[in-house]
Amino acid sequence: MIQVSELNFVSEDGIKVLDDVHLRIDRGDLVFLVGPAAAGKSVLLGLLGTLIPPQQGQILVHGRNIARLSSRKAFDLRRQIGFLPQGFSPLQKTVMENVTFKLRSLGDFREQAEEKALAALDQVGLTSQLTHAAGELAPLEYVRLGIALSICDEPLLLLLDDPMSGLDQEDQAALCSLLELLNRRGFTILTSLRAAPANTTDNARIVHLTEGSVSEA
Repeated sequence: MIQVSELNFVSEDGIKVLDDVHLRIDRGDLVFLVGPAAAGKSVLLGLLGTLIPPQQGQILVHGRNIARLSSRKAFDLRRQIGFLPQGFSPLQKTVMENVTFKLRSLGDFREQAEEKALAALDQVGLTSQLTHAAGELAPLEYVRLGIALSICDEPLLLLLDDPMSGLDQEDQAALCSLLELLNRRGFTILTSLRAAPANTTDNARIVHLTEGSVSEA
């Protein structure tokens, strides 16, 4: 699913963010990318999600070399990747409207968008709050909505950037359980965190990103 080799990235002000990163993620993996703030986690996920242009090194996603993709092919690949950015902010609409709006903007007809939105919201446990205003959700429900937006177009790969930030321990455990459930349902997931989760299944991998370098736990 993902093959990264000899990846380097330098910020605009000359700071080396990623230093010779090598990473392999196979289809069906659940991987937690753990590192402190400013370790380069968001940059790495942005590169994998085709949101940041690569500088040096090779990135293959779904077997495609990101650096060689045309704008159109990069867009097509991006549709196969569910991306939840750090500090995600929903639209000032209801839970259901947030998801259907995204799907309609991607070209789905109304009936198709509603069907896919209901399926995504069911998978994250939000079907009882379809008509609730997104801005009034509790912290965990807020993240659940973000994940619903990430999976609603049925991607094969999920990239989640620090979704546990601001959650208490109980909510973090619930979110881990949700990610494990989605993984069992076929999603390949890479999630960045500032600290390793307390409890993970045997299927989960922990990868550390420190001072720009990656190492396996």
